Amino acid sequence: MLGVRDLLDRLDDADDLARIDERTHWADTAFAVSAEAARANGPAVLLTDAGGHARLLAGGLGGPDRLAVRSRDPWSRLGAALGLGFDAGYLDVLDALVAARHGGPVPAVESAAATETVSDLRSLGLPAVSDTGVPSVTLGLGAPSETANGGGDADNERASDAVDTNAVEWFPVRGSVRGSNGLRLSVPAELAADVAAGTTVSFALGTPPAALVGAIMRWVGETQVAGAPAIANVFGPVPVASTAAGAVPAESEVLVEATITGRADGDDAGRAPETRREPWEDAMATATVEARAERVTVRENPVVPFSPTGAPMADGRVLLSVIEAARLYGRVNNYWGVAPVKWLALPAETGLGICLVASEILYAGFEWQLANTLFSFSRLFDKIVVLDTETRPMDLARAFDDIWVKAHPANDWEFSDSAAPAASAPYYRQDGSTGANVYVNAAWDPRWDEEFIAPRVTFETMYPEALREAVRADWADMGFDHGDEHEPRGQRGDATDGGDE
Repeated sequence: MLGVRDLLDRLDDADDLARIDERTHWADTAFAVSAEAARANGPAVLLTDAGGHARLLAGGLGGPDRLAVRSRDPWSRLGAALGLGFDAGYLDVLDALVAARHGGPVPAVESAAATETVSDLRSLGLPAVSDTGVPSVTLGLGAPSETANGGGDADNERASDAVDTNAVEWFPVRGSVRGSNGLRLSVPAELAADVAAGTTVSFALGTPPAALVGAIMRWVGETQVAGAPAIANVFGPVPVASTAAGAVPAESEVLVEATITGRADGDDAGRAPETRREPWEDAMATATVEARAERVTVRENPVVPFSPTGAPMADGRVLLSVIEAARLYGRVNNYWGVAPVKWLALPAETGLGICLVASEILYAGFEWQLANTLFSFSRLFDKIVVLDTETRPMDLARAFDDIWVKAHPANDWEFSDSAAPAASAPYYRQDGSTGANVYVNAAWDPRWDEEFIAPRVTFETMYPEALREAVRADWADMGFDHGDEHEPRGQRGDATDGGDE
């Protein structure tokens, strides 16, 4: 299992973490600094003095954009957090998440690592991620009582042997702190319907990243997947610990045991937390509940990851981008009994409003069938671009170039009737009105003869060998960082040297 502190060590070792020891107050400066780091494609940021008990980590699960060549990809930190490594390829991450949907072994039971009790929620110093200055809960994980799960006693013992790990349930949480111990939380609507006033619920911050990934995967889209703890355990053992409500990951940095005081429905349905919505809320129906914190415990010198919600490439957006892409990738490749899709992405750079899918075109008209299938599987986007399989997922510019090179505006841009539901990720059409979906076929027509398809132009095919050798020699003399395939003849390492491709 990789906990938050393990992730910090890995970020530090990879020179992908900036530590800021100057005072960066949670009420205003913390969000501004972390949002600017995300916007500028900077490293993850650890704020060690935010005016509260917690150290704040921003960007630990986010990443840079793909609009330029970089040493890291948007999924690099998430891959490292799941134990796949910083250098894991995009398909490695997708395949791991697809496999995790089936779940792993039942988690073990341990004592909770959080042992120090603090006075109230505000003393934690949770960052405000909106203009209201209200402390915010992002990247949070909740665990309902066993009563809400359909079994057991809500006042279960704290003894570890009282935990039925097969019944443990986790869900994503976003919210705001009201007063000293009040909480207003956005949670999955299906779960909120079963949580009545007086129910005890536990919330955890700074959970192992695999646990947060499992919680989001469990509730996004269809629910024919394993439970969140079983998903998390695929990436390594994620032990759980008993609380007054449900069990939570034992290595959580902050544990909040709370009592539900009400649900904002009916006339109060619009009473949402005073913070920006997290991207996972656009992928599922949500409801607002209010709670009162009864007990707050923390680890010594706790680390609380948070997402600068609303900033480009924020943690929450990158996290959902990869999780939803893996869900759709797995579903569509099992839909026809074949696996035509090489990769699929909802780029965080586009606000999750566009789906890119690199697929074989099995027959004329297959792209239409593929696009309509994807529209039926997800509520996030209203635009799809179908690409040839040779297009690489890390080359976002190439993907959009193909729209202009291969897609004819009159023949390859297809709009639906104006009766499609409004997509939830784009900022336009937020009134619930219908409109049109569009897909662009930016792949070569499978009916064309090879001679009519423009050849792919590369460094190796465009220039004579003598000129290529001279260029390679100049690159080496100037110290450019490039792979073995670009080394001058006679200086190339063998395949075991590990040069970048």
